[in-house]
Order: sequence, then C-alpha cells, then structure tokens
Amino acid sequence: MKKSFLLTIAVLIVAISSCSCLDFVSINPSGPYTAKKINVGSFESVSVANGFELILTQDPNQELVIETFENIHDYIIVRVDGSTLKIYREGGIFFSGNSNVKIYLSCDYLEKITGSGGSRIYLENGWEGDQLKVSLSGGGRITGAVELNSLYLSMSGGSRSELEGSAGYFSINSSGGSVHKHYGLHAEECRASLSGGASAELFVSELLDVTGSGGTTVRYKGNPQVNTRLSGGSSVRKVN
Repeated sequence: MKKSFLLTIAVLIVAISSCSCLDFVSINPSGPYTAKKINVGSFESVSVANGFELILTQDPNQELVIETFENIHDYIIVRVDGSTLKIYREGGIFFSGNSNVKIYLSCDYLEKITGSGGSRIYLENGWEGDQLKVSLSGGGRITGAVELNSLYLSMSGGSRSELEGSAGYFSINSSGGSVHKHYGLHAEECRASLSGGASAELFVSELLDVTGSGGTTVRYKGNPQVNTRLSGGSSVRKVN
C-alpha cells in the first residue's frame, strides 16, 4: 500500500512538471534594443507588472513609448481595461534573460498607480494633483516627488517606497516587510496601519495615527499629536 501511494505521488509530480514545462515558453532577449511608440485610448489609472520599469512624466501631451530588445516587443501586452492602462508580459511567456523593459508614459492625470512582481516606478519630474492612490505588491518600488492634497499608499510583499514633497493627508496600509522611506515627504496628517514587519520613516506636523502589529516599526520627525495601537513588539518613536 505504501509503495503504491508513493508511486502515485511520483506520477503526479512528473505530470505536474510536464504540464508546467508545456505551459511556458522561454524567450531569450536578443537583437537591437529598440523603442516602440504605442497609441492608447483614454485612461485614469495605470498598472504594470513582471518587473517592468515605468517612468512617469506629468504632461498634458499623452504619450506611451516602450523600450526593450527587438524580439521582446511582441510579448508585451498593452490594453485599456475599463479606465486602467495595463502593461504586462503575455501569459505563458517567460523571459530567460534580462528583458530590460522600460515604459515611458506621459499623461496629465492619474487616479491610481499599481505595480506588482518587482516592477519599479519612477516619478520623473514629480507629480502634482488633488489625490493619488498607489498600490505595490511583490517587491514593487516607487520613487519620486509629489505635491498632493491626499496620498493613499498600499503595499505588501516586501515592496518599497521612497517619496518626498508634501501631502496634506497621507494614508498608509502596509504589510509583509514593506519599507517606507518618507522623511522627505512632509504630511500634515498621517494614518498608518502596518503589520508583518513593515517599517516606516515619516515626517508629520499635526496628527500621526498608527496601528501596528507583528513587529512593525515607525520612526517619525515633526511634532504631531500621536495616537497608537500597538501589539506584537511593534514600536513608534520620534527621532531628531
């Protein structure tokens, strides 16, 4: 009975491995490194995945240019789904080398920016507006400067944010070891909910409200009123 069970497990493993190999096609980036301009319709949000690099420029003249190796362009999907511009690798395709995909996007307004799977987002010349939502997962990263009335930042899976500038209201929801480097971002009010080893460096002038669990840390500058609800070894501390 035991031998029969082990044989069944072995057959299942081989079958699953065979399916996995058939489901994915490996593409080795090759040929010249080229730029391709793509026309898209109107959108209010942008989402990138698969480790792509997004360079955002705030400009009334909308433009999308993708740079990568010549044989990679055909496997990058660009589509507008509802009000979201989505850019990602075609399903079933795996890039065996560094595809070095760079997405240059110029637009005047964005409601939300989403990055997943190790994608990197750069706010090339800063971003201004009433409010902006940013969602990062799976090691996503965002850097740059903002001038906003409200900023909503949601991060998980070891993601990282390094933002500077100002925000009247700053909301953080973070988990899974994500890191926030925001001493250069001056917020009047900040409400942060952190868990799972997430950490944040903040500059707040009026109100700092923190909920922390699972070994999270918050270090802040400024002289705000501070409200905390902490558990599991979490801490909040003022620094000079």
